Amino acid sequence: MRSMKKMTAVIVAAAMAMSLSACGGGKGIEKAGDSTTAAAAAESGESSEAAGEETTAAAETEEADSASQIIIGSAMTYTSLDPAHSYDWDAEMVLHSVYQSLVTVDPADESKILPSAAKEWTISDDGLTYVFTLNEGVTFTTGKEMKAEDVAYCLNRVKGVMGNPSFLLDTVDSVEATGDYEVTVKLNTVNPALLSILTRGSMAIYDSEVAAANGGTCDESDTFQTYIDANPSMGAGSYQITTYTSGSEVIMEKYADAQKQASIDKVIIRNIPDASTQQMEIEAGDIDFALDLTADQTALLAGKENLQTVTSKTFDIFFLMLNASEEYGKELANPKVREALKYAIDYEGICALAGNGAFTPAGIIPSGFLGYAGESTVTRDVEKAKELLAEAGYPDGFTFDCGVIPDMAPDGVSFMMNAEKIQSDLAEAGVTMNIDSQEVSVYLEGYRDGKEQAVIGQWGPDYYDSNNQLAFLPGNTVGLRAGWTEDMAPELAALGAEAAQETDDTVREQQFLQIQEMMDEASAPYIVYLQAGRTWAVNSRVQNIVPSAAFVLEFADLEVAQ
Repeated sequence: MRSMKKMTAVIVAAAMAMSLSACGGGKGIEKAGDSTTAAAAAESGESSEAAGEETTAAAETEEADSASQIIIGSAMTYTSLDPAHSYDWDAEMVLHSVYQSLVTVDPADESKILPSAAKEWTISDDGLTYVFTLNEGVTFTTGKEMKAEDVAYCLNRVKGVMGNPSFLLDTVDSVEATGDYEVTVKLNTVNPALLSILTRGSMAIYDSEVAAANGGTCDESDTFQTYIDANPSMGAGSYQITTYTSGSEVIMEKYADAQKQASIDKVIIRNIPDASTQQMEIEAGDIDFALDLTADQTALLAGKENLQTVTSKTFDIFFLMLNASEEYGKELANPKVREALKYAIDYEGICALAGNGAFTPAGIIPSGFLGYAGESTVTRDVEKAKELLAEAGYPDGFTFDCGVIPDMAPDGVSFMMNAEKIQSDLAEAGVTMNIDSQEVSVYLEGYRDGKEQAVIGQWGPDYYDSNNQLAFLPGNTVGLRAGWTEDMAPELAALGAEAAQETDDTVREQQFLQIQEMMDEASAPYIVYLQAGRTWAVNSRVQNIVPSAAFVLEFADLEVAQ
């Protein structure tokens, strides 16, 4: 996600707004005399035409003065804003603002699916066919009306280009325009999470004619990503991307013909990877949002003049992965050892360090998802941990290596801080955890290949349905990374396969609760130690802030106090 040219009118408007407004985009300094130009001209004998020109210029200046903008400081993780290739959590807030998807979620309850480009839909009795009816009269920034052909093109492109989000549509067999405003999606396997998947920014709808004319082929030869990252976006959301420079800045300006009108004229997102720099800039008034501060930083800023703190939920869980394979896990392959380590950890202490309302869930299903089992009831018991270690054959403890990315701190939760706390806790039970600081590429290679003995990990859902968490089961993606194969827990794997296709939410809930019980009984190779909260520092002039665990922030709802 590259710099692009802006239309002349946009450049002029931006220049006027920046020169006449404060850093955050409030009203600029009033120019004395603008309102009296016409009268002075008439008094001095100038023509009414000249006076009218002066009056027009004054009106244009006044309009520029009233333009509003906000500046957001964020540690950008994305390198493309092409929906078919975008897969980063912070890209979601941009894509959600500039595109519509077929459906969306309620930011107050992400389990609720709401209409967006589609006004209604039906699902066949066998769960394999979805028919969506689109709203009529929705126009892209290009002026083209959104039709079913655009929806089909964009979803087929996600599936065909084999980008990061392509796997999300693995259960989709076909997407077809079955009318000007009707789209039919057929599945090869029942997937009760489909609607949730379709809310993601990756499933954005844009002008298919522009895409096809600029390298879009909907297969692996597709080159539209280069075009879309270097030109204004062509969606139907509340905003339009007018400038994107990878690793530096995104500028979005409000789209006048959007169905949902934004209040703020311009949103600027600046890449500020260092949390300390974000803190300094929010205190100085140079930015309006600091999105990546630690709990300690936001605590220092709470109550400061002209600042407010906004706390919201996330669905992100943090865990200690303990490899279950004898080859790579060694001592950790013993379920009794994993159970011992579970009792050696001080969960309350870890959550207190994380701050922002962090807590420990009872399993892999986060609070807010169907099948959430409540907060963990496991409390630290060092003596019990020592007894279990003795039963496992390690009365004097043992030593293991744990991979950690030292500068990684998603949601303001430091991997290194977690590792050091867990290291200290385990030492009291006689276990030595060597912290192996690794570059991201080294960490990911070892983790994804299932060759790390242990790692500090974090899981942010790919979509907001409990099916996403089935990746942790034996034989599935995260399970294999932990050396946990299907034959190690075949009944659990079978139950997971059933839950993945169950459409009755009452039955699904019980299945997910049972899955977590079985994982606990099997001493699964993960110790989930916290679900993170999120706290931002925000300029007090920004109002009507609507956070979302799914798309971070609803820009269209934001207002600026005048």
